[in-house]
Amino acid sequence: MTVTLITIVGFIFFGLITGTIATIMIFKQLRNTKKKQHLRKSILMDGIPAEAIIHDIVQTSSSMDGRPGVRLDLTVTQVDGRTFPTIVETYIPITHIPHFQKGNMINVRYVTMGNERKVEVEDAYAP
Repeated sequence: MTVTLITIVGFIFFGLITGTIATIMIFKQLRNTKKKQHLRKSILMDGIPAEAIIHDIVQTSSSMDGRPGVRLDLTVTQVDGRTFPTIVETYIPITHIPHFQKGNMINVRYVTMGNERKVEVEDAYAP
């Protein structure tokens, strides 16, 4: 009887701890996702406009609201003519897929954060 009671209490305690940890991890992930989405929208609204050439496009295993995720290997040309390479992961509306082919020029926006540039694609899906 005592062993059974201890076992039951142990299972309940383990379940509570596991559930609490899972809940904390889910909320952290949701908060990080919300921060990323806010940054993306901020770059698209306030970033410096530029053009980029697509060197490679690879579909990722993710999708958002029916839009496929892609990884774009780009060279961005700034207004002053200087260029920099970047890789952007984003979601492309199905109707825009013909525009996103190797060799095509696309419009992007970027911001400089320290020594790093954050780039977003203008015609990509931003939830």
